[in-house]
Parts: sequence; structure tokens; C-alpha cells
Amino acid sequence: MTSNSWIGWGGSIHNRRLAASDATITQRNVGSILKTCEYRYEPAGVSASPLVLNVTAYYPTWTGLLVALDYKSCDVLWTSNITKMILDFAPRTEVQVGSGVNPVSRTSPVTDGSRLYVGTLAHALVLAIDRDTGELISHVQIDDHPVALITQSPTWHDGQLLVGTSSFEIITATHPGYSCCDHVGSMNSVIFEKGFLKLRWKTMMIVQPEGLTGDPFSGASVWGSSPVVDMARDVVYIATGNTHSIPDETGACQLVQNETGIVFPDPCLPPEVYQESVLALDLATGDIKWARQLGVLDAFNLACMLVPVGAECPPVPGLDSDFGMGPTLITGDGAKTPDGKDLIVIGQKNGNLYGISPETGQVLWLTEASPPGLEGGLSWGIAADDTAVYFTAINNARTPYTAADGQIIHNSAFGAAALIDGKIMWQDKATGGILREDKLEDFFHGGIAVAQGYLMFGTGYWSGLQPPFAGSFQVWKATSCGK
Repeated sequence: MTSNSWIGWGGSIHNRRLAASDATITQRNVGSILKTCEYRYEPAGVSASPLVLNVTAYYPTWTGLLVALDYKSCDVLWTSNITKMILDFAPRTEVQVGSGVNPVSRTSPVTDGSRLYVGTLAHALVLAIDRDTGELISHVQIDDHPVALITQSPTWHDGQLLVGTSSFEIITATHPGYSCCDHVGSMNSVIFEKGFLKLRWKTMMIVQPEGLTGDPFSGASVWGSSPVVDMARDVVYIATGNTHSIPDETGACQLVQNETGIVFPDPCLPPEVYQESVLALDLATGDIKWARQLGVLDAFNLACMLVPVGAECPPVPGLDSDFGMGPTLITGDGAKTPDGKDLIVIGQKNGNLYGISPETGQVLWLTEASPPGLEGGLSWGIAADDTAVYFTAINNARTPYTAADGQIIHNSAFGAAALIDGKIMWQDKATGGILREDKLEDFFHGGIAVAQGYLMFGTGYWSGLQPPFAGSFQVWKATSCGK
């Protein structure tokens, strides 16, 4: 990544969210950062990190737009109507409307140079858009399930777009008369050829076992952050969510297992149900090189939260311990990793932070960085340099817990863990060394992009059937020298 760019969700194909080549903002001048540009979006704002190239930031809004902004002059270069592109493909169905599947994009754009690519919620489309004009060039639907979504930001590498699919069945399971569930997450490769987008390969995250009755295994969505490309091994790394439904025999197995105690690996979880797993897939074919299940069977949907419990809740509800983020890859050259080798780091909604071998998927270390929660735990992403991995402990349930220095924390916290062994280095505001703090007017659900001494991010959100939260896209700049 050069100092004038921020590529996709993670800043690079390794998802490190590290602005190492941009030394403009330092501890010396962080106090001089001022807001230089802001555009409001009503009734919902922006949560995706922008793609930044040269002086242009490209970002989608929850109001259904894709915007190209000169972030230095604060001039909008063009605006595209993503909602119209989606509805021109097909109107929303009754079940999509009832589940809150909005006709928008929430993914960070990526580019092949002349074209931008984004994924959509409604209809799970990949759109190719002219980078200079914002005009639609081509589209392809990569999942035709009624409530399929693309929430994961894509990664572009060597002529192919890599992106996962998820669904809103966790919500539709609460609807009277809806038979839950049958959507299975997937990883996809899309190419642009002769003026059109087309699917190159698709790898499903669940292979249904034979001979089972009742509901199928469903879920294992690929929904958080963005895929990671490892050019040295020719693989792409992803992580998956929980299951939403299970067969009758599996439910019976769980009831028996609950009487004998939890064991791992879970005898009720088939090896090819890649629930809450980290996987390495061949870049050329999508074949699974290795997969590491990280947890016991976790069947959960929001019918389990109804009072009384809904009919579509699995017989033994899980804890919803998804991987709500993609992996992060640290190459061993100069990094303080185990044996100086390459390392994958990733956080889970149950609060676990893992260090994993990219060669085999072996877990090298595990740290409990946060209490668990339906929203996390750890979700949507981390950052890493050559020494540490930086995380936010969401702790949405506000569970009291003891930080590494002995203090009792009741709130959300942020911290750092050593790459070498996962040991917590510091945690919470008292030990994290805050250099600058500004109160935002709106909810912040995204990540910050950094380029040429500018910070860019969105505020506001819109999730499912919840009310939308207005917000804006903002640009901040360091106004004094950082040396």
C-alpha cells in the first residue's frame, strides 16, 4: 500500500489495517487533526471503509448511493444510484422487505484500475462500475437465495474478485410461517471477461451429510471484513459464522452430549460442516486446502430470542459465536511472530483471539480478549503491525471482567496482544495511552482509512429491521508537521 491509497476494507490484501507507509500523522501532531470535509446522509449514513486512490475516496452509503469524493477539495466527482441498479435487476420480494434486506451496498469498493466493484445486500449482486463516471458496466448474481446477502467487502487480486455470501435467515427465522433454514454460506471468485462479470468458482461452506432427516445444516456464512490473499501460498483465507438449523439426528446428539459435558472436537459437528471455521482455499480452484473448526456446534437464530421461544429455534440453542471478521495475515519478515514465521490472527464473537499457522491451520496461541456477546466479543476486524495485534473488546452485554493489569472493566475496551504468544500487552483506556479523543455526533460502525495525512470514515448505520441512524462521511487532516 502506498501513502496515497487505502485498498478495500483492510487497507491491503492482508487485512492489516496498517498505514505503515503514511508517516504524516504521528504522536507529535495528532492533536492538530481537524475535520476538513463532511457530507450528511439521511436517514442512514455510512459504515463501509472507503477505497482511497490518489485524491479520491469511493464509498457506498446506507441511502443507496456510491460516491466518488475528492477528499482534499471536498468536491463530489460523481454519485451513482446503487438502489436503482439493484431494483432494475429485480424488485425486492415480500420476504426481503419483511426481513429488512435493503437495496444498498455496504461493502468497501475495490478496483482493478478502471472499474470499481461492490457487493449488494438485496439479490447478492456483484456490480462492476466505471471508476471515472460511476456508470454500471456489468452485474452478476452470485447467490439466488431469497434472503442472500453480500456483507463481506470483496478483495481484488490477479484478475479475480473474491467475496463471500451470507443471508438474513437469522432474522427471517422469526417470521410466522417461514421454514428455517436452508441458506448455506459460500466463497466465490468472480472475473470480468469480454465486458461482463461471470462466476469463476464457488465453494460451499457446508457439505450436507447423507441420511439425515428434518432440517438441513444451514448457515456458515462468510460475512465479515474481507478475504485475505496469500500470494506465497496461492490461497485465500476466510472465516465463517454459526449454523442456523440442524438435522433431527444432530439435535438428538446434542441433547445426549449436554448430559455428558462439552468436548472438543464436538462429536455432533460433522467435519465438512465448516461452521465457525478458518479456511484456506486454493486461489485458482476454490478447493479447500485446510479448514480449522474453532468451537462446538453452535446452532442459533433469532427465533431463540423470542418469548416464548420460536418454533424455528434449534433444540439446543448455541451462543452465536460467529467469526464476524476475515483473518489478518502477518508475514514473518522482521515481525515478532512464533519462530519468525508467517501468522494468521483473527478474533471471534466469543471473545477469543487466535494466532494460527497459515501452513496447516494449527492454533499456535489463544487469548481470551473479551467477554462473549451476540454482537461480540470481537467482531468486524482487528489491526496488526510487526509486534502486536490491536483489537476492540465490544462486550455488548457489559459483562464485568478483569483486564490484564487487574482492573475491573464493565464496558467496551480496546487493547493489544503480542504476536509472539497472544499475551495481552495493554487494555482499556487507562493503559492504552489516549493521545486525542473527539466525540462524534452519530454512531460509528466502520473503520478508518488513512492516506496522505488524512483520516476518512463514515458514521450512521442501518441493520435489518432496526431504525436507520443518520450519519455522514467525514475527512479529517493533521494540520501540523508530524516530525
